[in-house]
Amino acid sequence: MYIDCLRVYLSDNIIRIVKGEKHMPYISAKDDRREKLRNGESALTAGELNYQIFYTIKHFNENFKGLSGYSQYAIIYTFVKQFLGEKPNYQRYNDMTGALIRCAKEIRRRLPLKSEIILLDIMNDYDNEIALYEDKKILENGDVE
Repeated sequence: MYIDCLRVYLSDNIIRIVKGEKHMPYISAKDDRREKLRNGESALTAGELNYQIFYTIKHFNENFKGLSGYSQYAIIYTFVKQFLGEKPNYQRYNDMTGALIRCAKEIRRRLPLKSEIILLDIMNDYDNEIALYEDKKILENGDVE
């Protein structure tokens, strides 16, 4: 199913609005992928990770009654850890960072919650791990010239 939308472009400090473009949703509602992500299956793409986190935050109070904000952090941190896998590479770290930033912005835009701070905290918690990974790769491959 395609979605009609307005798209805003910012180019050379000029805002352009294009009406009626057709866009496919990231994850189809027709198969069982959304349900699997809701039930904690590992996200395979940044789009799936974004969906998984957004859904969890949006429905946290109804699905996890009585749990604290720290529990919300722990659940989302687990999703991120699963997404990164045992041996994350630069692409995975980059995809994770992008998903967290975009999801935080979407939460701020659409939900009357302040939960986006949790996503920024998780991203900041990975800064040291990412820096160590980058330093290792600099030693292996040389630095940017």
